[in-house]
Amino acid sequence: MINTVLLDIDGVLTDGAVYVSADGKETKRILFEDIDAIFALKRAGLKIGFITGEDNEFCDYVDRRFSPDYLIRGCKDKLGEFKKLADKMGLDKSSVCYAGDSQKDIELLEFVGQSFAPADSSTQVRNAAKAVLKAARGGGVIRELVDN
Repeated sequence: MINTVLLDIDGVLTDGAVYVSADGKETKRILFEDIDAIFALKRAGLKIGFITGEDNEFCDYVDRRFSPDYLIRGCKDKLGEFKKLADKMGLDKSSVCYAGDSQKDIELLEFVGQSFAPADSSTQVRNAAKAVLKAARGGGVIRELVDN
């Protein structure tokens, strides 16, 4: 049984694009249905975490907005960092779900008990995931994961 849901940020929570204003400020896009889905997981008693290669103000926003149980940022070795987290927190890989969309996610997608990739991920990523969602990156990925 899944008790922990870990998510990539860019390409899962967001659509993976960076929007740049005329003054050079970067922003990202999140669907409200995915925000609601994260809080639904929390209300259901699941542990929530994010594992991302990014280490910026958006990560600060994610931390404030969702108060995740785990936030691993600036991560270049997602499987290695997951193993450290699992050892420290007593997580069993068979009870962990992960959603990711990029080459950097492949090893972790293959390792954990349940994993998902957005429909528009590369063939390699989709093949690594235990399930491929109908939703595209940032287009309701987390909502669909919750509905599964």
